[in-house]
Amino acid sequence: MQIISPQQILVPKKVYIGDTAELRCTFNNPSPVLKQLTSNGITELPLVSQIINAADSTSEKSTSNFATPHTDYEISRITLSPAGVDFYQFTITFVPWKTGELHLPPMEIEGTELILEFQPVQIVSLISTDSANATTLHDSAAPLLLPGTAYKLYGTLAAFVIAIIIIIRIIVKRKTLLFYINQKKLLKKYKKNKKQTLKHLRQADDAEKIQNIMRRYLEVRFDYPFTHTVTSEMMKGWQTATGGLLSDNKEEAFGEIVAGFIRTDFIRYSKNASFESGELKQLIDKLISCIEIIEAPVKEENND
Repeated sequence: MQIISPQQILVPKKVYIGDTAELRCTFNNPSPVLKQLTSNGITELPLVSQIINAADSTSEKSTSNFATPHTDYEISRITLSPAGVDFYQFTITFVPWKTGELHLPPMEIEGTELILEFQPVQIVSLISTDSANATTLHDSAAPLLLPGTAYKLYGTLAAFVIAIIIIIRIIVKRKTLLFYINQKKLLKKYKKNKKQTLKHLRQADDAEKIQNIMRRYLEVRFDYPFTHTVTSEMMKGWQTATGGLLSDNKEEAFGEIVAGFIRTDFIRYSKNASFESGELKQLIDKLISCIEIIEAPVKEENND
């Protein structure tokens, strides 16, 4: 038995009790059985699977029916899909029923000698129990200043602060102006990049063109070499380029783009593979929608 600890991401990033979530796990293995399972693209695996005790690989296997509701969670779907040459994505769709750390058991892929071992996932509580947020009542303090004195002090302090601000603005005015000009140029560059990408996507007629268009768009937009990044490393590239500072909506949109790369990789590198009827248009429309989410200003996201 070979135990694998795959790279995993939770979609959406914050999951609450009762939400439907996906744990997407990427791993590499040359097993011919995996190639056979994914020869037609995404394969749905049975919910009845072998569970292994990861701490003791010599222990006996036990059969678990994941369709049966669990105390902590309920798994509704398990899929396996190709993610590049000898790379695969193992996706668990589940609903959590408790907050805190959720531990999914190790799983054996049926017909192989491979065991996938998962990291704990964090389920968010709607009610904060952080003691730092607690409020306490304090005794009222006695007056420290004579009546009217506080207004004079506040007025003097305000005048001093305003004077400091004016001096600083005079010093940094030149730098601020240069920053403003550079920001305008950058926004114009992003707008042109988006416009050209949407135009070229609507004209794309095969998987390779779609990938080339999206790689150029991502490289310009995030100043990261996505044109030289394989599909299995794109989520890592996203984290490096953004530092994990963008919103959950944008991260989920990028995850959908990566899913598009997985599908087009399969079309490109599988013998006699092609898009199903209407699939090409649906994929392009989905990518356009993801680009709109990524390009949306923060204010518009908050309003949504």
